[in-house]
Amino acid sequence: MNHLKRIVLKIPLDQDSKEFFGLLEKYELLQIHRQDDDQIFATQKVKFKDPNMHPKMLEGEHYGISFIEIIKEDKENNEFIYFSKHNWIKQTKNFLDRLDLIIDPPIILDQDRLLVSIMTESKNVDEFVNTLNHFYKGELEILSISHIPLNYENLFLKLTDRQKEIVYYAVHHGYFEIPRRISSKRIANHFEITRSALYDHLRKIERTIYLSIFN
Repeated sequence: MNHLKRIVLKIPLDQDSKEFFGLLEKYELLQIHRQDDDQIFATQKVKFKDPNMHPKMLEGEHYGISFIEIIKEDKENNEFIYFSKHNWIKQTKNFLDRLDLIIDPPIILDQDRLLVSIMTESKNVDEFVNTLNHFYKGELEILSISHIPLNYENLFLKLTDRQKEIVYYAVHHGYFEIPRRISSKRIANHFEITRSALYDHLRKIERTIYLSIFN
């Protein structure tokens, strides 16, 4: 059986990331709410080096942030908690999808590195580590690789937030009942996606569940 593992690592900042994180004294990605093919929706906490900076100044194509909404502002300490929509870096998105990797927040800025926790199946660990080591030319720092006992809670964690929303809605409205109480078209319309996109989500959900149970 392929067990779920958590990998905690420090990732060096690339040149593009250094520009963004160079503006910050502190950074923490607190929660990922949803992941689509094009965007990631998250809550983040930042403290700027420049007291005149504001999160809304980050919006736009330059940093790939299409929307920011301030949740909490501490003007005295120049700290902000905000909700944002980020455009995926296509290469990163493809890499996560290919190895069924799950980002496990928080993500924290630690000097010139990001402290990140990733969950994936045991069979993917070697390829994940080797690929990152090759990309970062040995500068990647692996802090720990630990086993997570498989249970229903962990199985649910292996689904993305978007997949959780879809499968919950489908089950709740009778999509898997015989006969079905809701059509795939109605589910797709509810989530404002195409039916082919819905079927793709359902196939990935089924694959995750079946592999977790039978491998």
